[in-house]
Amino acid sequence: MTSEWSFTQGGPEEDLRNEFKVGQHFRNKKEVMLAVKTYNIKRAVEYKIVCSDQCRYSAQCIQFGPGCNWSIHISYRRKVEKWEVRIYTGPPKCMQTSIGQDHCRLDSKMISQHIFTMVKTYPTISIKVLQGGVENHFGYKVSNRKVWLAKQIVIVSIYRDWKESYNELPRWLFAMQMYLPGTWVQLVTQPWLGSADFVIFHRDGNANILPIAFAVVEGEINEAWSFFLSYLRQHVTPQPGVLVISDKHKSIDGKLNANDSLWRPPHAFQLFCTRYIVANFITHFKNKNLKKVLINAVYLKSQREFPHYFGYLRGENEAITRWLEEMPSSQ
Repeated sequence: MTSEWSFTQGGPEEDLRNEFKVGQHFRNKKEVMLAVKTYNIKRAVEYKIVCSDQCRYSAQCIQFGPGCNWSIHISYRRKVEKWEVRIYTGPPKCMQTSIGQDHCRLDSKMISQHIFTMVKTYPTISIKVLQGGVENHFGYKVSNRKVWLAKQIVIVSIYRDWKESYNELPRWLFAMQMYLPGTWVQLVTQPWLGSADFVIFHRDGNANILPIAFAVVEGEINEAWSFFLSYLRQHVTPQPGVLVISDKHKSIDGKLNANDSLWRPPHAFQLFCTRYIVANFITHFKNKNLKKVLINAVYLKSQREFPHYFGYLRGENEAITRWLEEMPSSQ
């Protein structure tokens, strides 16, 4: 006899009428333990393990006796190379734990098996969302810490330990330098407070946008931008006349326009990012139709066509063209 029901990771709710059956098979001991644990958690019953070794697994209700005789014995069958239910007495007759309270068997390891697929698909999924999924599936509201620990178990099982990955980083960076001549790496370490990614792109003559430098830093703060832009200027773009297109984030603007900056004329020239202009346009004028006209004007490839779009904007709302004309001509 094989199992006609199973406990799946994050799958549909199993029917509580399902019971273990003598002769029911499981592929391994891990599946046995998961099935017994899930069965009791879903029914708000606590149990104790009577015997557990390489070939046997037995459990019974923590109130085993006249009030409840729930028990199960599962052993490994060498003939079929599977674990088989040999003795079963159920269902349980007691309901010790109230639904909604935490269950002692619903630990982080158990939760990690349930949320594995969700975390693998969406690694940045929030603890709150995972907590809600656990509550919907098991009927218990577990603590944030327990769910956070469960997520860390999943992350480690997929991506390995953080320290291992960190220790491998220099080797991967060295490989980049070996196989991509001209690659320059600067590794600076400090206590972790969070993270942000900085990426610099280059647009070639065929309008292809290519990443040329990136950094993982603690956040979009003055020190981080200073570190990134300084090394970018020194090792990636030392030539004069570079055109920089960026938004007006205070940290970026402060570093680009510092008194000793090599990102100011005549060393380099600055332009506003189109997305920055359009976002501010919507904030000021809230007109989606004219936003499209502005985008078309910004992306024109010849000066000859520009007066047409600029004149159209002036005709629709003269305040728009005044707003554009007030922008620094160098940007």
